[in-house]
Amino acid sequence: MSDILRNRRKRRQEYLLDVKVRTEPRNRVSKLGMGLVVLAVLAAVAGMSYGLYRLAKLASAKLLYENPRFAIAQIVIENDGVLTGEQVKRLAGVRVGQNLLSVDLDRTRQNVEFVPIVRRVCVRRVLPDKLIITIEERVGLARLQPRTLPGEPSGSVFLVDRDGYVLKPFKLADGTAVQPRRQASELPLLTGVKLGDVCTGRRVESEQVYQALRLLDKLAQSSVCSVVDVERVDLSSARLLTVTTRQRSVMKFDPQNLQQQFRRLAVIMSWAQQRRKTVQMVDLTVERGVPVAFAN
Repeated sequence: MSDILRNRRKRRQEYLLDVKVRTEPRNRVSKLGMGLVVLAVLAAVAGMSYGLYRLAKLASAKLLYENPRFAIAQIVIENDGVLTGEQVKRLAGVRVGQNLLSVDLDRTRQNVEFVPIVRRVCVRRVLPDKLIITIEERVGLARLQPRTLPGEPSGSVFLVDRDGYVLKPFKLADGTAVQPRRQASELPLLTGVKLGDVCTGRRVESEQVYQALRLLDKLAQSSVCSVVDVERVDLSSARLLTVTTRQRSVMKFDPQNLQQQFRRLAVIMSWAQQRRKTVQMVDLTVERGVPVAFAN
């Protein structure tokens, strides 16, 4: 009986092995066929997607970038500086008739900002056919005359704007000379700065210059601006700005707490005007008992 069972198990195992051996090639063929089908489907989808992409690109070119409706009819230049509208257009690289949507706004802005006297540029589209370029030019706020060491050239005077950027005349591609714009015909002169801290076309590297520019800016906004006409600011002493006015008054400021010092100065100047006196010297760096000398 045990022999019969053993023979049945043996025949069963042989049968299962035979079935497995016969099935494996069929499975491999089936998997290969499925893989080819998947690849064919993916290739078809990819081809269809590329075709749709090309079709969409062609349609967008026809509807947008080659559409005469979006041809630039007007280029508006908003600028109160020295650059003319035609000069700005040439610098920006744009022209009437060009497709508005094809204009690279960032590149156009960078083309104009590359000019040394330009501080900020904004370029925007107004559909369907207008391009607006708004420019803010750098304006000279003061003149800068560095002190020189033996052997260095002397007498150089530079123009600086409110950001401490050293301006200089330059030429356009057509040879036209352009002079930076000034805030006034007679600008204050900043003295006492090292020549090595000044480089045309860049910002100055002296903190005292920025302190003096802040002083001039805040002074122009204060109540004493009408009676204090600054001629010179001496920066040779640390933490001290010595101002000489065109009325030959000497005023000493601490770069800190300027507003408080302006209030003191307003009181002093009002008192002097009421009594028809001229302030010869005032030291506003002293917190109490401000020293004042009058010329008459």
